[in-house]
Amino acid sequence: MEKKIVLCLLTFWLNVVVSFAQDNTSNLTLYREFKPAVIQMTDGKVVKTPFANVFLKNAALLFKRGDVTMEANMATVQTVDIGNHHFVKINNMLASEVDSVGKNKLYCATLIDLDSYKAMLRNDVNITNLSIGDQLSYTTVDLSPTEGMKLPLIRQFFYLYNGEMIRVHEREISRRLPKEKKRMYKTVISMEDFSWVDAASLLKLLRFISEE
Repeated sequence: MEKKIVLCLLTFWLNVVVSFAQDNTSNLTLYREFKPAVIQMTDGKVVKTPFANVFLKNAALLFKRGDVTMEANMATVQTVDIGNHHFVKINNMLASEVDSVGKNKLYCATLIDLDSYKAMLRNDVNITNLSIGDQLSYTTVDLSPTEGMKLPLIRQFFYLYNGEMIRVHEREISRRLPKEKKRMYKTVISMEDFSWVDAASLLKLLRFISEE
C-alpha cells in the first residue's frame, strides 16, 4: 500500500513537471492565471499576495499591483509557494521542487529558450510584435503573446545534494561524488533510456547516488 502511495505521488509530481516543461507555450507566464502566493523573504519576513505568477523569460516572481504587473526584486526572495507548488530561488530563478530522496531534492526551472526564440525571429518575418529583450518594461507589459504564436521552452534542473545546491550536469555531479558511488553513477547515466533533461531519469539517478 505504501509503495502505491509513493508511486502515485511520484506520478503526480512528474505530471506537474511535464506540464511546466512542455516544448512550447503561448504564454509568458508559468500559470495561465495569476494565483495566491506565500513568499518567504531573505530577511525572514513572510508576504502574501493574491495574484502571483512566474515569468518565463527569467523565472522571476511576478505579482499584480492593481492592473499593473510587477517583477519582484529577486535579491529579496527566498522561497515562494503557489498552490501545491514550492519554489526556491536558485541563481535568481524560481525553481519548483519536483521530488526528494531523503534530504536530497530535485528542482526544475522552466524558461523561454531565448536562443531558439531569436532563431524563430530570424526565420519568420511574420513574428514581429513580441519583445522579451532587456528593454522590456515588466511593470506594464501585456503578458499575452501574439495570437497563435508558440514560444520554445527549456528546463534547467538542480540537485540539492548533501546540503549543496548544484546544477544537474555530468561534470558537476561527478566531481562531487565519493569514489564508491562513481561506478553506479556511470552505470545509470549510460543506460539507454537515461536523459539529462528528463525528470524521471534524474530522480532515478538521485536515488542511486543518495543510497547509503
